[in-house]
Amino acid sequence: MKYQFAVLVILYAGSFAYIIHRYKDHLPLKKYVSNHVLLLAPLNFLFTFFTVGSQKPVYAADTVPGLDKLRASYPVIRAEAMALRDAGAFQRQSSVDQPGYNTFEKGGWRLYPLKWYTKECPPSSVQACPKTCAIVDSIPAVRSAMFTVLPPGARLGRHHDPVASSLRYHLGLLTPNSDKCALTLDGVDYAWRDGEELLFDQTYLHSAVNNTDILRVILFCDVEKTQLRSFIKPVADAVDFHIVSKFTGADDDGKRSWVSTAYMPIYKIRSYVKEKIKPRSLLAYNLIKYGSIGLLVLLVYELV
Repeated sequence: MKYQFAVLVILYAGSFAYIIHRYKDHLPLKKYVSNHVLLLAPLNFLFTFFTVGSQKPVYAADTVPGLDKLRASYPVIRAEAMALRDAGAFQRQSSVDQPGYNTFEKGGWRLYPLKWYTKECPPSSVQACPKTCAIVDSIPAVRSAMFTVLPPGARLGRHHDPVASSLRYHLGLLTPNSDKCALTLDGVDYAWRDGEELLFDQTYLHSAVNNTDILRVILFCDVEKTQLRSFIKPVADAVDFHIVSKFTGADDDGKRSWVSTAYMPIYKIRSYVKEKIKPRSLLAYNLIKYGSIGLLVLLVYELV
């Protein structure tokens, strides 16, 4: 085995072991062979190990400066979300150019974007929700903002978000106010309720369900991870604003990011394999899936 490849294996194994050790709840270990948790383990090690204070799934909202403005503005934000709901803005077909999100939309979850890792909301968002956009734009820590919808009977499967460079903020706007509509984070249920907020680390395993007959709408934001050590913050900013910012669909002008453009053929191939081949032959599906991973590892071995 090449020396460089051995070092790489040790780096990934050690980082992955550290990341998994943080979780009380996790997927079966075999699932991580083809999961981004393993792929991004060294990067997320930096964003979790080099933090101030204890690491935990949930944080007090005042951990991040400015989020108190969101809760204080709940009636205003709720009113604009209600207007969008009444106008039918949340009812649309699932997207195919949203890397990372279109899988969730198969379970009924929908998003209405306000801003995505930009300094200000785009004109289309300002026109639709001027007051909400003014509020989120006034808070430097808010990196993305959207309304997300979970219709009656909808659910999100158990998953980890890819990178730990930010934190996730939820503010309940139009909710069933019921324990039957909740986020499950690291094995603990957190029901959404009108006017209540939740700040959490989205890289912990989480899922969501709405087992009521009432639509759930929340304000969903990615915010600055203020606990990061000062020398790691530039790395987090680079990841957020140069990579994560590209994980979006078409903009107001109909232009796609390079990530979205590259993702389109991958999405089509992945969908074909999962929807056409997997139901017919699990063996063929696994050969394609793990064979592709094996070829990638072999390529890395040859390159290093």
